[in-house]
Amino acid sequence: MKSRVKQFTAALLVLVLLSSTAAAYKGKQLARGPVEGIELTDQNGEDFDFDTDANGVVVVSFIFTRCPDVCPVLTQSLIAVEAELSDEEREDVTFVSISVDPEHDSTEVLSEYSERMGASWPHLTGTLEEMEPVWETFGVVVQQNVIDMHVADYQPGEASVTLLDAANNSSHHMFAWSGWTATQLLAEEAGWTLNTSMGDSGRVVHGINDVDSPDDQAWSWELNLWNDENTSWEASSLGIDSVDGFETEHLAWMPSNGNRSSLAAPNESHASSVSVQWPNGTQEQQGLEAFNVHHLTYGALHAAEINFTIEDTTHGHYMTSINDEEAPNDLTWQWDLYAWNQESEQWDMAELSMDDFEEPLHVAWAPSNANVSAIPAPVNQVENTETVCNGHGWEMGSGASKHCMCDDGYTWAEDDQLSCVSDTTEEYNVGHSTITYILNDDLEPTVAWTGDQWLVADFTADVRELLEKEQLAGYEADVVPSLSVAFTACALAAAAVWSGGRKSDAEEEGAKEEKAERPPKG
Repeated sequence: MKSRVKQFTAALLVLVLLSSTAAAYKGKQLARGPVEGIELTDQNGEDFDFDTDANGVVVVSFIFTRCPDVCPVLTQSLIAVEAELSDEEREDVTFVSISVDPEHDSTEVLSEYSERMGASWPHLTGTLEEMEPVWETFGVVVQQNVIDMHVADYQPGEASVTLLDAANNSSHHMFAWSGWTATQLLAEEAGWTLNTSMGDSGRVVHGINDVDSPDDQAWSWELNLWNDENTSWEASSLGIDSVDGFETEHLAWMPSNGNRSSLAAPNESHASSVSVQWPNGTQEQQGLEAFNVHHLTYGALHAAEINFTIEDTTHGHYMTSINDEEAPNDLTWQWDLYAWNQESEQWDMAELSMDDFEEPLHVAWAPSNANVSAIPAPVNQVENTETVCNGHGWEMGSGASKHCMCDDGYTWAEDDQLSCVSDTTEEYNVGHSTITYILNDDLEPTVAWTGDQWLVADFTADVRELLEKEQLAGYEADVVPSLSVAFTACALAAAAVWSGGRKSDAEEEGAKEEKAERPPKG
């Protein structure tokens, strides 16, 4: 009997050992069939067929380029995942981003986005008719109204910059975009030099790109403003410092004796632009699609008359000094950029650079050795109470555009954009959040990660787990059977041990007769 117990215990021990080695993903594990028949167009205008071009383990994210918050952070996190992989692992991992805003995200727009973000993998788009079945295949519900709200919601006049100095003194400054700030920054981006002076009525522009107005005052550089109502240029009655760049987005400089009617209309897709008509009649225009942290910081601090230095390096703009506090050359500390997280109501280290962080709402600058908790919250923040979004999100926008940004695992209640309820389905709403899948070599969605707050290390671990399971990237064959196989095998083994330890009724009866026939001992 003891032998049988030992044998059965051994079988159970094998079962425990085998079951403990089954794959455990850190993201949400899925059981879905393969995605099939997906053919879209990448940012280079080339066809991308999942069946032939998506090789090995496939990481699929859903983005839209007009997204000011989640999508840039998600893309940077995936870049970090890619960097964590070895060269051999990268050969067997395909990264793919799919647009949920195809009407805006053309191949040209995706090309600019991928280049700006430093994400070289395929960014796919197509017609709405082509995209809708793709979203349905992945269980993605595209919330176009939220996408539209993201674009309409951003009000640069509501953005702000908070400063914290080495002595923990703080100050708060609203973004200002004067005509002079627009002229100065867009001239810098265009590579134009400016010759200016301060007069009794404000700043005067004497020359642009070494083309100076003549001493005899035969002509002077004249400021013109674009009138949206009558769609024409008009000579400004205000000095350049007094022009509100949020109200008048488009400016033009031309010789006072030039032909205003020949001045080209601005590109209405630009958030701000500056045009120049040269004395010979040729024209140039420099515009920006969206404000970034460099614009926000410069505009806010310039309006507050705070001394600061932002260097323009080969790697982009870099903050070196604020209020005469300069980051030391020995790098014992530097000026760090923070972004206000409205969901957690705290300051987070910015994931993007000054130039890549577009349409910022509230940012802060502080020495890297400062206590982050000392940075005060920006003003006019919506408190996350139980009455806001049912306590499962925070509000974004105002008026008819106000809507909830629901926490992971929650989505809007039916026809109510100001309420967040539990999301119990395997469909993922993309608009206020997003979803990223990891597919196996058979193109079966195996792991899902929602939102953008996941850890790079955890996501990378799931990619490697799947590489090992698929025996890719040099990983050896997994000799441990799957969990179900392990239970089945061990159950059979246990049964065999138990039955093997027992004798049949005939065998037991024969043993008794044999024992009875034996002569007694002694």
